[in-house]
Amino acid sequence: MAKRSTRKSSVRKNVTASNPVAVTPKPILQPRTVPETVILVTAILLLVVLGYSVQPIVSPFLLVGSLLYLLYPMREIALVSRIMWLSVFVFAFWFLYSILGLLAPFILAFLIAYILNPLVTALQQRGFPRWASSLITVVISLGIVVSVFLFVVPPAIQQFNGILSGISIIVRDFADLLKSGAIFEWLAGYGVPVETAREIISEQISPKLENLLTILFEGVFGFLTGISTIAMQFINAVIIPFLVFYILMDFPVITQRCSAFVPKHRRDRVIELARKVDVLIGRYLRGAITVAIIQGTISATALWIIGVKFALVLGIMTGILNFIPYVGLITSLVVSSIVAIFSGGPVVIKVVAVVAVYLSQKLLEATLLAPKIIGSQVGLHPVLLILCLLVFGYFLGFVGLLIAVPATALIIAAVQEWELRRKESQEPQPQQAL
Repeated sequence: MAKRSTRKSSVRKNVTASNPVAVTPKPILQPRTVPETVILVTAILLLVVLGYSVQPIVSPFLLVGSLLYLLYPMREIALVSRIMWLSVFVFAFWFLYSILGLLAPFILAFLIAYILNPLVTALQQRGFPRWASSLITVVISLGIVVSVFLFVVPPAIQQFNGILSGISIIVRDFADLLKSGAIFEWLAGYGVPVETAREIISEQISPKLENLLTILFEGVFGFLTGISTIAMQFINAVIIPFLVFYILMDFPVITQRCSAFVPKHRRDRVIELARKVDVLIGRYLRGAITVAIIQGTISATALWIIGVKFALVLGIMTGILNFIPYVGLITSLVVSSIVAIFSGGPVVIKVVAVVAVYLSQKLLEATLLAPKIIGSQVGLHPVLLILCLLVFGYFLGFVGLLIAVPATALIIAAVQEWELRRKESQEPQPQQAL
């Protein structure tokens, strides 16, 4: 029996080897798969059509949520990942822009707390608790702001209105001065008729000069009105001091919590870069504000002693324009000289005194105030400084002129950090000794 079973099995093996088709199993049909690219393109097209169809009721929240839900399974693809990140960035920008009006008091409170933080830290080092140092700083700052609004702003607004109402008088007096001066005798020596010159001055030069001065004064002082309008809309006199107090009291905790969001392998580099930015921007911002206050006070006092009208407004203008290198000095000097011409008394002496005051202030700032208070961290080349003023002024207007210097310094610091990291990555790593 054993021999027969062995023979049968061997016969079966031989039959199988000679006729393999008879025992080959039927192939299993696999379902066809659609390429992921086709799915992605189709989904994007359908999403665009759907968004266009529900345009009246569509919300960015729904749109970005649907987009992320659709693309999340394919997040490993580079293109899909970039689309997801771009969607998140665009949505975040839209969201912050939409709630900017609500965030304005918080942003202003954080900026004030950032400026006052060194003072709180100094008081804390002298033995005061953090909350007491914050409270003292907020109370003193609030007293200064209230005093300025009570004793400085009302006469400044009154003088500003006086300047605007007196522009036509100034222009008329200037035209009369030209008409009665020796300029016509000088022009007559070159063959220009006196009547023609007088007609040109009265009909062409005077109206254009009046419009120019009106635009100049409104442009310079209108910034104050814009700030007051924004302040009345967004700043609550009760909420802001409380926000500043709590931010100052917890400022170290806030910075520590922010650093915790940075990944560990990049935390040291980011903290080091943040410290450099803090030294650069913080010192410039606090120093520039201090220098501007000093320069504005000196200008107002000196112009009042000289006898120039509207000295308070001119001093405020000088302090604000002091943030703008070169342009601020020239504008303040020209405007103050024009006002000094029509302030009565010995005109030549007043104009010379005004020029001497502003030049001496610039010398004082360059030799003493800026090096001692601001320092040399923000030092920019004059060519680069003028270029950044033109670029920021072109795109952002007057506000761009104010932030041109710190923004450019921040960009330069970022570029220097990038160059340093690139050099470190290109340096050959030292081989370990065996």
